[in-house]
Order: sequence, then C-alpha cells, then structure tokens
Amino acid sequence: MHVQTIAVFLVALLARAFSGSTALAQDYQKIFEKEWIEADKYVAGQREVWNLIFPEFGIRTELAVAVVFPELVRYSALMDFMETTAVKALYQQKGVKGADFSIGRFQMKPSFVEDLERQWMRTEWRHEYGIYFDLSETLEARRIRILRLDDRNWQCIYLAMFLKLLYRRFPELAEEEDIEQVRFCATAYNASFYGTYERVRSKSARRFYHTDFIPTPGTKRYAYSEIAVFYYKIAL
Repeated sequence: MHVQTIAVFLVALLARAFSGSTALAQDYQKIFEKEWIEADKYVAGQREVWNLIFPEFGIRTELAVAVVFPELVRYSALMDFMETTAVKALYQQKGVKGADFSIGRFQMKPSFVEDLERQWMRTEWRHEYGIYFDLSETLEARRIRILRLDDRNWQCIYLAMFLKLLYRRFPELAEEEDIEQVRFCATAYNASFYGTYERVRSKSARRFYHTDFIPTPGTKRYAYSEIAVFYYKIAL
C-alpha cells in the first residue's frame, strides 16, 4: 500500500514538474511579446527567399531560422545602425582590433565571419558553390566583407555555411533528435563551436542572453538555446 502511494506521488510530482517546465518555456513568447511579434513578421517576409538559400546548402530552413530567432528578437535597428557605422569606420581601417561589433539581423561579428571564411576556403565546397573569399588583411577585403554583412541574403549564406561546416565538424550531430540539433546549433552559433562536442553541448544552459540596451545587475538573462528550441517547437 505504501509503495503504491509513493508511486502515485512520484508520478504526480513528475507531471507537475513537466507541466511547470512547459509553462516556463511558453513564457518566452510573453516575455518578449512585442519583439517576438516583430521577429515573426520579419521571418514571414523573408521566408520565400530563405526557402531557396538554406536548402541549397543542404540546411533545413526551420532549423536555420530557429538558430537565429533569438537574435531577431534582440535586434534593434538603432543599435545596428550605430554598430554598423562604427564598424565601417574602424574595422575597415584596423580590422577586428579596431572594431568587432555585431551587425545586421543575425548579429554576426566581423571576427566570426573572418573565421567562417577561412574554414570555408579549406573545403572543396568553395569550388562546388563557386564561393571564394579574399582572406588578405587589406582595406578592400574588409570593405567587401562589411558590404556582405550588411546584405540580408549574404547573412543567410553565412549562416548556411556555418551550419554546413558545423555538421561536417560534428557528424554525430545528424544522429540527434531534431530538437537536440536545434539546441546544439544554437549554442554553437551563440557561444562558438570550437572545442569538443560535449563541451559545446555543456554550454547550452548558460544564461547570457538578454535584450537590454545596456545591461544592469537587474537585467534578466536567459539561455539562448532554450529560446531557439521553444521557437522551433511552436513554428512546426
């Protein structure tokens, strides 16, 4: 009798914990209500183009969108203008030592893209896709890179390249459930995909994400990958 009572109690406790975690996950859409709506509108407006770009690189559009959706929520047109202007003035002259701010809706840094271009140029895909990059440390190479970062389609191409390289680096990723693939890819995009598979995955629960213009001690922070996973679930 006591064993049955304990069993029932444990089942009820697990059910409550599960429903509680689900409710918490659903709060993301409420927490970022206005920003979420704007991000959704942007995705809807770009969907047709994205459905062409991502599959061309063998990447599912739904996964790619989920990976960057937290950035779309956080995006600020004013901040982007200020950062892009600073980068154009400083990055072109001095490289990432001069300026390395995030640019565009997908919030990509020049240093991220420089590294991405170097990795891409080591693969046979540069010939297959006819995409080549000037890796020289020249003002012209940096100027062209900034123009690409300012371009919506090129940001998608960069994201597709990143994800393609990620699956190449970690072939075991393709064997994971879809949700776990989203979680891993989002973590890698937000926190860098260097290190072992387990090391990248261990960063998924870190709460560094926020939408405050200037963070304060009271700023609420969230796990980037959890927002990506939540979006993926409701977007299906």
